[in-house]
Amino acid sequence: MKKTYTFSLICFSLFLLNLLLLKFFRLPYFFSSWLNDLLCLPVVLGICLFLIRKISKNEQLRISLFSAFSLAALYSIYFEIYLPEVTERYTADVVDVLLYFIGAFIFYLFQQKPSPKVQQQE
Repeated sequence: MKKTYTFSLICFSLFLLNLLLLKFFRLPYFFSSWLNDLLCLPVVLGICLFLIRKISKNEQLRISLFSAFSLAALYSIYFEIYLPEVTERYTADVVDVLLYFIGAFIFYLFQQKPSPKVQQQE
């Protein structure tokens, strides 16, 4: 459980660090164009998992691969298809779509499996 939150927090910290560095330095293309797309879904899914667990009061819940990929698909449609059509600030990039799915998959792998309930014999 804490492993997943730690991973999401590291991704969020890297996301913020990248944004800060981009303001002051000219970074290689991967950092200026793609790193935040890779980090986006682990951050969002970590927040979702935290909220779902707190609301349900079940710390064993996990986000399914289907749910993670569904969110990646929604992000892809919104940020890579819809927004480029309505504003010049956004550009469609197929690599971004791939990175959303990779980030979602990495998050899915970092989730700990629920521990089996140990039955105590009295």
